[in-house]
Amino acid sequence: MGCASSSEMEDHGTPEQRRQNDQIEAELRKARSEMKTELKMLLLGAGESGKSTLVKQMKLLYAEPYALSDREAFKEVVIANTIQSMQAVIRGFESLNVSLPSHLLSSVNLLLAYDTDEASGTGMEDMDPEIAKAMSKIWGESKTKSVVGMSSQYQLNDSAPYFFDALERTAMPGYLPTDDDILRTRVRSTGIVEARYRVNGHILRVFDVGGQRSERKKWIHCFENVHVLVFVAAINEYDQTLWEDESSNRLEEAMTLFKSTSTSQWFQRSSFVLLLNKIDIFRTKLLTSPLSDYFPEYTGGTSFEAGSAFMRDKFLNVDPARSRDFYTHLTCATDSKQTQVVLGALMDQVVGNMLRDARMI
Repeated sequence: MGCASSSEMEDHGTPEQRRQNDQIEAELRKARSEMKTELKMLLLGAGESGKSTLVKQMKLLYAEPYALSDREAFKEVVIANTIQSMQAVIRGFESLNVSLPSHLLSSVNLLLAYDTDEASGTGMEDMDPEIAKAMSKIWGESKTKSVVGMSSQYQLNDSAPYFFDALERTAMPGYLPTDDDILRTRVRSTGIVEARYRVNGHILRVFDVGGQRSERKKWIHCFENVHVLVFVAAINEYDQTLWEDESSNRLEEAMTLFKSTSTSQWFQRSSFVLLLNKIDIFRTKLLTSPLSDYFPEYTGGTSFEAGSAFMRDKFLNVDPARSRDFYTHLTCATDSKQTQVVLGALMDQVVGNMLRDARMI
C-alpha cells in the first residue's frame, strides 16, 4: 500500500503531461544555470556624472539598436533639453551681469515664456519653428558663446553646445534623433533602473540609480550580492557646484561619495571600477579654468596627462588600503568607440577575473 514512486506516476501520465513535465524541468535547469552565470553590476556616482549615458552605450553595444518608437520618444527629450538649455543660458546672462544685446530681446522673451514642462508629454511632433528661429538667433550671437563658455558659474547641461550646434538639423520637420543625439540627452535619474544584457554567454544585470543626494537613500536596495561596482566621476566638474546645493563643489562631493562607497562593508567582496569621465570637457577646461585654483597642490598647469593623473591619485588616495584593487579608466561616455573599448576591457578584466576566482570558467 506504499506511495508510488515519481517514475511510476510519470509512467501512468499522458504523453501531454509527460511533455509538460519535461518542459518545466528544462526551464528549471536553464534558470539554475543562468543564476550561476548571472553578474550584478551597480553604477554609482554623483548626479551628472554620466552613469545613464553608460547604460545607453551598453544598450548599443550589447542589445538591440534603438527602435523607431524609442527615437520618437527621445525626440521630445532632445527638443526639451535644447530649449531648457537656452533658457538656462539666458538666465546665465543675468547671473554673470552680462548685458543682453537689444536686438535679441524679442527672441529672449519668446523663449522665457515657453513652458517645456507644460509642453512635455503632449506628443510634440516637431520643434516649434518660431522657437527654433529664436534659439538660432541667440546662439549666433558671440556674447552667447562667451556666456556658455562661463557655464561653470551657473547650471547648464554639458550637452548644451552640442544641441545648439545641431539646431538646423533637429528643427527640421520629421527629425528623428541619432544615436549620438540620444547619448547626449539628459533626463535626471530618479529611483532605480535595471537593464539586462547577455555578454559572452553571461547575463549582466546593470542597476543605474539616481545620483542626487535625495536619491541615494534608495541605493541600499541594490547593495546585496554586487559582483561589480562601477563608480563614475565627472572630473571636468572641479570648478562647478551641485544642482541641489550651490554651496558644494561637485568634485569634492564625488570624492566624499567615493570614499563612503569604497569603504562600505557592502562592497568589500565586489570588484571595483573607477571611471574618470568627461575627459573631453576636462581637457578643454584645463586651458581656461586653472585646476590649481581649486587644488593648490596641483602643479601640472594645462597638461591633460598631468591633470588626469592628479585626478586619479586624488580619488585613489581616499582609500589607500584598497586602491590596489581598483580598475581605473579615463572615459568620454558620449564617445561610442572609446566607451566600447573601455567596456570591453572592463568585462575582460573584472568579470573574467571574478569568474575565474569563482571557478565559473
